[in-house]
Amino acid sequence: MKHALSVIELTKAYESDTVLRGLNLDVPSGSIFGLIGPNGAGKSTFIGCLTGLLEKDKGQIVINGRELNAANELLIKKDVASVLQPPLLFENFTSYEFTTYVCEMYGTSGDELNDKIKSLFTYFEIDEYLYVKVRQLSSGSRKKLAFCTAILTEPKLLFLDEPFESVDVISIGRMKTVIRKLRDQGITVFITSHILEVVENLCDDIA
Repeated sequence: MKHALSVIELTKAYESDTVLRGLNLDVPSGSIFGLIGPNGAGKSTFIGCLTGLLEKDKGQIVINGRELNAANELLIKKDVASVLQPPLLFENFTSYEFTTYVCEMYGTSGDELNDKIKSLFTYFEIDEYLYVKVRQLSSGSRKKLAFCTAILTEPKLLFLDEPFESVDVISIGRMKTVIRKLRDQGITVFITSHILEVVENLCDDIA
């Protein structure tokens, strides 16, 4: 079985506090994978290491067949998108500016991008904020903006850290529908949550 993500003996500590100790994990390609744990268990630290935002202390991270290191980082990140908790957004951009800027960085800009943005924003009911500054958005709208932007970059691996936090019930259902469609297209989705019920009927595998 081909793995989109393999983690081997991963260790991460903050000074004397070891958060991740010898962690091993394989995530099959084209699956929805859920990582469950209480708040403070280290899920966001783990996601930080997997996305390269945090430097691991020991171990290996292999994404789509390439080890995550300085030599491969740019190649890997072209195929990876993430929605972190809280989302990392550019506060002084409008929603539209933020999305188009990120898509351009990923090389997914084109004639159809405007239509895709408007369609997705309408589906998640944030189209009224298209030209509103990110700093003016509610936490739920910020999460939906980050989710829409991540999808539009056309990743092969999508990390979602507590993606349903602060999001309304209707939008959660729509996010789950989109996540299942991504899986059906062969995209791997890695979700973290502190609530089992949120992901147990969504994920193919749960750890």
